[in-house]
Amino acid sequence: MHKQAYDASGSRIGTFDGEFLYNMSGNMALRVDGDEVYTTEIPCKYIGVYENNEARTLDGSLLFRAEE
Repeated sequence: MHKQAYDASGSRIGTFDGEFLYNMSGNMALRVDGDEVYTTEIPCKYIGVYENNEARTLDGSLLFRAEE
């Protein structure tokens, strides 16, 4: 089952299946590989880290939080 994804203000922004963050339209928005977060564009870009159900940019800003 996919987890729900929320932004820093607590608004639901999509779902997270453990590898991909899907936006509300069902499109892949980000990819998580282990503890690394990447964009889905080609070429992909390393943009942050994922740990404790939170994805954060390299400067520490919250990208999304995943909850059951």
